[in-house]
Amino acid sequence: MKSFTNLVCVALLLSVLPAASQSLSPKVQEQLDAAEKAMFAATSNGDSSAFRKLSGRDYFTINANGVSQTLEEALPYVPRFKGSTVQLSQQQQRIYGNLALRTGLLKAFINGQLVAEALYTAGWVFRDDRWQFIHWQGTPTGILLEGKGLREPPKNE
Repeated sequence: MKSFTNLVCVALLLSVLPAASQSLSPKVQEQLDAAEKAMFAATSNGDSSAFRKLSGRDYFTINANGVSQTLEEALPYVPRFKGSTVQLSQQQQRIYGNLALRTGLLKAFINGQLVAEALYTAGWVFRDDRWQFIHWQGTPTGILLEGKGLREPPKNE
């Protein structure tokens, strides 16, 4: 019975979380947008130092290959994105106090060629008077870079 009660409490909590989403003032929204733009610029420039400054010490990522990394583990890989550009679409945002969760579709390009497409969730927290990038998770949609060419996933037959 105790397990059932706990399950009901968790279900009720999860059902009200989406309703708890708040909105940001225009000024704070601009600050978050600028922080996100700076994060993508740091990535496109392969600038690990700038990426570190924008990230929280508790940054955690799960990339499209299912590999998880802390900030210190992820920083050595930032330079491999130098020269890339991204296109974001289908963006949505949820705010819970000082936490912002952003989701959408990301298309990554190198030399103008589409090399990856992923659904993503990015997490930002406002602390120490600034937005800090604390989470990234990408899930591939089917277009991934493999070697020098593009690969489509195998079709279910």
